[in-house]
Amino acid sequence: MRPIELLQSLHVLLAAFSGLGFALRGFVRRVLDRPLNHPAVRVGPHLVDTLLLASGVGLWLHFRHSLPEAGWLGLKLILLVVYIGLGIAAFRIERRERAVLVYLLALGVYVTIVALAVYKPF
Repeated sequence: MRPIELLQSLHVLLAAFSGLGFALRGFVRRVLDRPLNHPAVRVGPHLVDTLLLASGVGLWLHFRHSLPEAGWLGLKLILLVVYIGLGIAAFRIERRERAVLVYLLALGVYVTIVALAVYKPF
């Protein structure tokens, strides 16, 4: 396997771990209304997301996508900021019903980001 293929595989794996981790943390915290106190839950997502971002930057540098030429990538980056904002809000909002709604919106944005990465529609 070539190094770039390894980096792509790592990026996909980290994206899956990141999304699954967010989905599980949100479900436990917001839907089941249980606390998340384990140290791995506090540190793990930051580690995974940092490696995910680093691998994404590495892929961007390798393929030399310019945002105007790869419109899907620009939209993906904008949606990433929206996803992060919604994810933070979902864990900070006090009212459970509103927090669950924001959590579900964040998951929808995550799925959209994945679809953009897979299908590259424009």
